[in-house]
Amino acid sequence: MIFGFSIFAAIFAFALVIFIHELGHYFVGRLCGIAVTDFSIGFGPALLKYKDKNNTEWKLCLIPLGGYVKFLTEDNFATFQGNNDLVNNDKLSLPSGVRQKVRKSFEKTTLKRRSLTVLAGPFANFIFSLFVFAFLANLMGTTSNEPIIGEVAKHPGQEFFLEKGDRVLRVANQEIDSFNEIFEVAGQYPESSNIDFVIDRDSKILRFNLPYIFQPIVFNVELFSPAMKAGIESGDVFLEARNKKLSSFSELKEIVNESAGDEVLVKYWRDGLIQTTVIKPEMRPTETASGDIVEVMRIGIRGGPIFVPERVKPDPIESLYIGFGMTYYVLRTSLVALVRMIDNSISAKHLSGPLGVAKALSYSATDGFVPFLSLLAAISAGLGLVNLFPIPILDGGHLLLFLYEGIMKKPPPPDVIRYLMFLGLSILVVIMVFATFNDIIR
Repeated sequence: MIFGFSIFAAIFAFALVIFIHELGHYFVGRLCGIAVTDFSIGFGPALLKYKDKNNTEWKLCLIPLGGYVKFLTEDNFATFQGNNDLVNNDKLSLPSGVRQKVRKSFEKTTLKRRSLTVLAGPFANFIFSLFVFAFLANLMGTTSNEPIIGEVAKHPGQEFFLEKGDRVLRVANQEIDSFNEIFEVAGQYPESSNIDFVIDRDSKILRFNLPYIFQPIVFNVELFSPAMKAGIESGDVFLEARNKKLSSFSELKEIVNESAGDEVLVKYWRDGLIQTTVIKPEMRPTETASGDIVEVMRIGIRGGPIFVPERVKPDPIESLYIGFGMTYYVLRTSLVALVRMIDNSISAKHLSGPLGVAKALSYSATDGFVPFLSLLAAISAGLGLVNLFPIPILDGGHLLLFLYEGIMKKPPPPDVIRYLMFLGLSILVVIMVFATFNDIIR
C-alpha cells in the first residue's frame, strides 16, 4: 500500500508541476489575445478529454512526462471554430457593433506578447515554488536567534539536562545575548571538554556541565547516498568509525575524508540499541561556504548540535521573503552545479533524469508531507530553470528565435527553424538518455 501511494505521489507531483508550467503559458497567452486549441498534460493516448466553450481541448494523457499548450497557428486556423471566442488572423473583420473579444493566431500577435507568453511558463513554476516554500515556512516556523532552546536530541548514555524553552544566560562564564553566540563560544573549546551552561527555566537559575555540543548526530540523510544505502536514518548517533570512538561530527568527517572511498565500519546508536553497518564513501557534490559546488569524499549526511533554537511563526510578508530566498537558492545552486559539470569540476554522473526524480519523490512522500512539498517546490523551480535554457524546442530556444526576429525584423526561415527544432530535440534526447542511464546505475 505504501509503495502504491509513493508511486501515485510521484505521478501527481510530475503532473502538477507540468500543469503549473503549461497553465502559465495558457493564462498569459489568453491575456495576450492568442487562441488556444489544446492543453495537454502528458503525452500519448488521452485518458480524459474535455472541450470548453472557447473550443480548447483539455487532455490528460497516459505518459505524464511533459505537456504542452497548443496555440492557434496559421496552419490550423481554418479548422478552428470558436463558440464564444472569435478568431482573427488579419483576414477577417468584425461587423460594426460586435464587442466580442477577438483572438489571433500565435504568429499574428506582437513579438512582445509572444515573448511574454513563452516566459510565463517558467515564471509560473518559480511563483509556485515561492508560495510552496512560503507555506512551509509559515507551517514549520523559522529558527529564532533568541538564546532559547528548541528541540534537544536524544543521545546514548547522556543526560543533557536541557529542556525545550530553557533560556541560555551564560556559556563558560560568558554572557549570551543570541543563539549564535552559544555556538561561537562552545566552538572555542576542545571536543573532549565539558562546558558550563547557566540557564533560566521558569524563572529558576540552573547550572549544568554539558559535553561538547557538536556530537556526531545525524540530522538529515541525503537521498541515494552511501549512508542511506547502509540504512542510516535521521536521529542516529555515530559512536565509532573504524574502531575509533567519536566525540564530534568533525572526527567522523575526518575519517570519511581519509577513507579514499574504501568501506568504513561504523557503530551507531538508535533508540537505545547499538548497531553496526558498513558505509562506502564516495565523491559527492557539496556546497562550500562561498556558495561554490565541489566534490569531496562524503557519506551523504548532515549533522547538527545536541540542541537547536526554538522555532517561531513568521508573518505572511516574512514567509514570502523566505519563499523567495529558497527559490533563489535552488536556482543558484542548480546553475552553479551545472557549470561545474560543464567544466568537469564535478562528475556528470550526479545528473538525474525522470526515473531519479520519480524515485526521490516516492521516498519523500513516505517521509512525510513537509519533505514531499519541499522537493516538489525544488523540482518546480528546476523545471522552470531548465525550460529557460537556450536550447531549441525549449522556451529559452523560442526566446532566442524571437530575439533574432526583433533584431532582423523578420523571423528565421522555416527551414532553419525546422533544423533548429530537430537539433534541440536531439540534444534533449541525448541528455535524457544519459540522465536515465545515471538513474539506472544508481
